[in-house]
Amino acid sequence: MSVTAETIASYLEQYGWSYERVDDTHFASGFRSEAPEPFSVHVTLAPSWVFFAITPFVGAPKDIQCERKLYRHLLRLCQQINMAKFAVDSDGDIVLAVELPREHLDYGEFADALDALSVYAGDTFAAVQALASDPAAVSAFAEEQDLDWGE
Repeated sequence: MSVTAETIASYLEQYGWSYERVDDTHFASGFRSEAPEPFSVHVTLAPSWVFFAITPFVGAPKDIQCERKLYRHLLRLCQQINMAKFAVDSDGDIVLAVELPREHLDYGEFADALDALSVYAGDTFAAVQALASDPAAVSAFAEEQDLDWGE
């Protein structure tokens, strides 16, 4: 059976997060971590999927050097993490997301998705923010990268 909006509401309540039901398919919630600002989490029901996203996770890099280092860093992170992924939205902002099939989604999987967002957001925010905004920032993967870029 496919989860409904009512199911998502009950899962959020069971998880212990307050939320706003924006419409029939979209819920807004969030959490605080060591980051300076709280993270906004959006849970969206699509026909076949449930999307969980922190958007924006980090704003779009303004500097091309930052962009290049950040994207390489995020690709390496995506290889190492489980369940979640980093993406770039249409505004160039970085998104941290989890996508799960809507069919038979149980509370344990739902909680795992929110746990993954919370853990990875806390573990990666400082480095991702630095790489997005500071051309002098160095990725944890720098020793494996050719950061010269032929420039």
